[in-house]
Amino acid sequence: MAKIFYDKDAELTELSGLTVAIIGYGNQGRAQALNLRDSGIKVIVSTRSAGKGYEQAIKDGFSPLSIKEAVSIGDILSILLPDEVAAAIFDKEILPHINKPVALVFASGFAVHEKVITLPAKSDIILVAPTSPGRMLRSLYRAGKGAPGLIGVEQDSSGHAFPRCLAYAKAIGCTRAGALLTSFKEEAVTNLFSEQAVLCGGLPHLISESFNTLVEAGYQPEIAYIFCLKEVKLMSDLLFEIGLAGMRKAISTTARYGGAKTGRKLIDARVKAKMAEALAEIESGEFAKEYLGEAKNGLKSLQEFMAKERNSKLAIVEKELQKSLRF
Repeated sequence: MAKIFYDKDAELTELSGLTVAIIGYGNQGRAQALNLRDSGIKVIVSTRSAGKGYEQAIKDGFSPLSIKEAVSIGDILSILLPDEVAAAIFDKEILPHINKPVALVFASGFAVHEKVITLPAKSDIILVAPTSPGRMLRSLYRAGKGAPGLIGVEQDSSGHAFPRCLAYAKAIGCTRAGALLTSFKEEAVTNLFSEQAVLCGGLPHLISESFNTLVEAGYQPEIAYIFCLKEVKLMSDLLFEIGLAGMRKAISTTARYGGAKTGRKLIDARVKAKMAEALAEIESGEFAKEYLGEAKNGLKSLQEFMAKERNSKLAIVEKELQKSLRF
């Protein structure tokens, strides 16, 4: 079983006298900066002067700095940049200005595991990855709760990397729920795989094709939409609250039997083989290479896919129902 750490295992004093520089003030950067500050940690932020994050940072009471300024001041640099731009910004704008031993904190294992950035030899390399979007990380913290997190240390140059890792996780609220010990590789691979196989790939496509199957068979699109998409939240809430076995017990016997019968037919050995292929592409670095290459060209194939999805029958029905029903 994974080792899990809680508030009692972490000491915020490990960050006393240190300045955390948040590089990137998007949803995750904003949430972490505010949670850290509310936990009594000294925080500075850096974001583009022309971006929305700059205005938001000022509203939140920060005085945004340039990356160069933030890096020169910060003792802990929290790199909260999108994967597709992290390498270029890190190597060109962050690394040249690191003139002392620092701790580098990442909320994703991608850049480090895929070796797309150059890691300073005399710095701590720390993973603190909340398992929630920034808005939820912030709202849970404000409610006195926390989002579970994944933590790990790739490089310990100071001898204090792990205690500071735990302290950082506590300061943003993750140890309230539990912080699971992992590695950059494990976080990167499992995160990418779950996104592709279930959360952002498998499930949305399953919803779309289920909707299309019903509509093509002559059933009302609005009814198909309700059952194939809107009811997903009811099941996901049950899964979140009481797990897979609990969900089975909570639904009707008819649904339980039908799900067991048909689910195994749909998600069969062929699908599992395709999942294994996807995992192999991620583990080998093939996916990362393809993605970063596409990103350099504006992710045109992704834009085309999203445009097609926005104009689909399902999207049209969704817009109509949003006007008619109170979701």
